[in-house]
Amino acid sequence: MNGRRNKILVHLFGGGDTVRAGRLHYSGHVADEVQVRSRLAFAGLALVVVCAIGTAGYYSIGQGQWSLEDCLYMVLITITSVGYGEVLPVAAQEGARAFTMVLLVGGMGVSFYFLSALTAFIIEGDLREALWRRRTTMRLFDMEKHYIVCGAGRTGRYVVDELLRAGRKVVIIERDPRRFDAIRKEYGESFIALEGDATDDGVLRDAGVERAAGLVTALQLDQDNLFVALSARQLNKSLRIVSRANADRVTPKLKQAGADAIVSPTHIGGRRMAHELLRPNVVGFLDFMVRDKQRNLDIEDVPIPEDSPVVGRTLAKSRIREKSSALVLAVLSKGDATYNPRPDFRFEAGMTMVCLGEREQLDRLVRYVRNEE
Repeated sequence: MNGRRNKILVHLFGGGDTVRAGRLHYSGHVADEVQVRSRLAFAGLALVVVCAIGTAGYYSIGQGQWSLEDCLYMVLITITSVGYGEVLPVAAQEGARAFTMVLLVGGMGVSFYFLSALTAFIIEGDLREALWRRRTTMRLFDMEKHYIVCGAGRTGRYVVDELLRAGRKVVIIERDPRRFDAIRKEYGESFIALEGDATDDGVLRDAGVERAAGLVTALQLDQDNLFVALSARQLNKSLRIVSRANADRVTPKLKQAGADAIVSPTHIGGRRMAHELLRPNVVGFLDFMVRDKQRNLDIEDVPIPEDSPVVGRTLAKSRIREKSSALVLAVLSKGDATYNPRPDFRFEAGMTMVCLGEREQLDRLVRYVRNEE
């Protein structure tokens, strides 16, 4: 581990757990923590009620001759058993001694209950935090082939949404702890997030950048995205890095820093608006494909390894449709693209297929092409 330990916030919405180093916010443990808090609140309320009843009882027994302050003081020394002696002449007043005995038994029981609830709130919370922080840290260190998203703002949330929808393992890095509350309400799938600065190499290492499959830096400032891309490339030469760019002049610098792809939200937004004017039906289909939760259509790029069963075969004899029912839209090879390949198109190792289909179909295709069936 790096020298400085980052605060780790883990969201396991599948298991429902949320842990933050330094303070425990366990959403799988949220039920336990809420239970402890509720018990403490109930015990505190019960103690207040006992004090109020005891004070009112002594005041009534004394027929107004004893002050409320003396009555409350008598209640406190009775239920706490401090042994300061009686401040009220309970022996001389009819019914006062019997009331004191009842108050002593009931009040001490409530006091012990309050102390046990307070102890559980303090000690159990710290112990639970230490145990779960250790477990979740080990879970993070064991993670590999995951995707790191730097920045959980508006852009980063869309990235996380797509990655989770594709069934990928996600680690989020975010400086602002308040954004995690919105994320917890929005997503229902498992992910891990680090509360820290993504420009810090130690934070990237804690996120497992050396073992990650890809990284998206969607920070608000271009210089931060540039720094993250540079650091991530130095830590993992084979990592695929996608960076956000607000200004066009930053694009070549991000390329030099190690980003494989640069996306400008303003550029993409402008093109989208133009397509809405010129090709509304195409845009509507793409939106339907992305947002349809029932059919779950998607587009996937499928690299072809050397031991793939499709190597050397034509599209007609590749059994792709038979095995997956996915549609091959294009094949990429050495910077060139073959769109809508003909049935006699022959696959070679190193090519990448761009395929359309439902998520289950695409998963079957990936397993078949990788010879993992």
